[in-house]
Amino acid sequence: MLLAVAFVAFLTFPWLAIFIGIHSQPNPPRPEITHGEFPFRLEYELNGQRKVIEDTIICDFDGFGADEGRGKYRNWKVRLVSGSENVTLLKVDDKKEIEFSHGSAEYYMGDSEIEKNDSSFPDAIYVAKNSSGIVRANELFDSYHIKLISWESAPPI
Repeated sequence: MLLAVAFVAFLTFPWLAIFIGIHSQPNPPRPEITHGEFPFRLEYELNGQRKVIEDTIICDFDGFGADEGRGKYRNWKVRLVSGSENVTLLKVDDKKEIEFSHGSAEYYMGDSEIEKNDSSFPDAIYVAKNSSGIVRANELFDSYHIKLISWESAPPI
């Protein structure tokens, strides 16, 4: 019994120490600006037909988070004014969609070390029931007949 307890303690101690260490750190400062709206325009062709999506990205501060990779950090929520969660270019079937990644809330709210928009232009992403990944521009056209033409968004704060 004592051996089992020692073994469990040996396995859990490093993780417990990391957890305590991270959560004992102070939170980063609360951002001065906690809400932002960033209009965008995406122009693309689907099967030779030109399409335009115009919407606005809404970013809101959502408290603090912590993990062993970053320590404590600011959480952000992102959504679109249209109510959509994503910028869907094509619904392939019930299990797969082709979407455009508009970039992260961290980028738009100036809370990222990335100086360039981290959108995927001119690539897209596929989202399937149990997986997701990047669809490069050439495959996007060859497999789905989609060509991204332009992406314009408001600058970050």
